[in-house]
Amino acid sequence: MLTRLLLCCALVTVASSALAMTVYKSVDADGNVFYSDRQTPGAQAFVIQQRPILDRPRPTYVPQAYRYPFPWRGGPFRLSQGPNGSFSHTDAKSRFAMDIAMPEGTPIIAARSGMVVKTANDQVGRGSDASGNFVRVRHDDGTEGVYLHLKQGSVSVQVGQRVAVGSPLALSGNTGNSSGPHLHFVVQRATEAGLVSIPYEFNQPMGALPNFALGN
Repeated sequence: MLTRLLLCCALVTVASSALAMTVYKSVDADGNVFYSDRQTPGAQAFVIQQRPILDRPRPTYVPQAYRYPFPWRGGPFRLSQGPNGSFSHTDAKSRFAMDIAMPEGTPIIAARSGMVVKTANDQVGRGSDASGNFVRVRHDDGTEGVYLHLKQGSVSVQVGQRVAVGSPLALSGNTGNSSGPHLHFVVQRATEAGLVSIPYEFNQPMGALPNFALGN
């Protein structure tokens, strides 16, 4: 009886630990809050207990480990607003987006191969679409890379066109909901609730600027 009791306790402990996740909260010099599954110096750790879900539906996508090369030529440029940025990276579509400050007219290139599924090329200034001019590329795993705030008339690809890594797409600009010349790059996937952004990483380190959108 004692042996059976000890075995049950051990199983409960293992199950509980398997459903626990540690998230690290850190704050940068501008007061922006970031959450990550990786520990960084000074980060505050939170342990989140997840309840088991029976009959979990199978995901409609297969997560892929892919590190993106910089989607531009020239530089070096710096990050002006990162994931969970308080200025505009607050909704499901843009939560994990990155804004990279760069001069208008910087060549923008494909960071991953795929097919162009949507573009906009005619918007002037803020216009009627917060995205400004953009290119959307669907990758082979179903995720989509989106390049926003491009210069009017600079988009050089068409819907249905296949692009490779490094293929020219457009020039950077300052169109749509943009507080300064920059590229807004986000990776998204389709869900039943619509498009949502997903975390990604560049394959090279990149420095950060004070958030120009906040006037810092």
